[in-house]
Amino acid sequence: MLASVTDICFIGLKSDYFIALGVVYTGHFEFMQKKFFWCSSNDFTFQPMPDLNDQHREFIDRDTSFFTGEPNRKLKQPKEGEENADEPPPEEDPAEEDGEDNKKDADSDATEPEEIKVPPKELTEIDRLMYVVCAIENDCQIAPVGAFKMSASHQLRRNEAFQGLSAAQSLKLTCYMHLRNVQSAEAKKRLDEPSAPFNPNFLESISNDKPTGSWNFQHDLQKDTVLGRSLLWPGFHFYHSHNSRNFGSCYIGDGLKNLELQF
Repeated sequence: MLASVTDICFIGLKSDYFIALGVVYTGHFEFMQKKFFWCSSNDFTFQPMPDLNDQHREFIDRDTSFFTGEPNRKLKQPKEGEENADEPPPEEDPAEEDGEDNKKDADSDATEPEEIKVPPKELTEIDRLMYVVCAIENDCQIAPVGAFKMSASHQLRRNEAFQGLSAAQSLKLTCYMHLRNVQSAEAKKRLDEPSAPFNPNFLESISNDKPTGSWNFQHDLQKDTVLGRSLLWPGFHFYHSHNSRNFGSCYIGDGLKNLELQF
């Protein structure tokens, strides 16, 4: 059986968070659907994670404080009439303004579509938790090349023919791919080619990750398993047993990204 397991635990100051991941392969074009569930160490009752609130992504990216374990704690309260607290309004070109003024008389009878404004949302710790979980999944969730395949109907499937990486292969970054929707134009182009179902490298390789040196792989003492860890997200660990279908990962950490790695 091909195993791919992810366990996530965030260590908080007052209580901890545990995250469970469920995946749905069938009926999803080119990539599986991921569903996250969370619970606190206070009660261990799992419930669905809230929808991703990325209105305050810049604030979260700058936040280096520890999680407390209080999911409803307010981190940021948007001001009234504020659409997005983190994004300044776009600057207007004076030349364009003059040109628009000249057209006002001619277009006075024309009606413009009303701009849809997203109401501001307050930021709570559970919102930040969901954002960080998605960031870790995006940056760190990996699989050996060949462990997954693209079906003729462009649905992601586990590859029954995968027999694992050798000891030599398991230390090479080029033998691992990100288990996420492709993001580069080159990878998207590969998926559109007729040969995509026959290409084991249809996902993005971790060898192209920036900054360089964000991954470390080494063998265990028995030399039959490779252990990988992310230096970008300290606390993320990956394993793969040589010449087998068994691999998986876990994250146990404080939810803080290593922003000094590139230095």
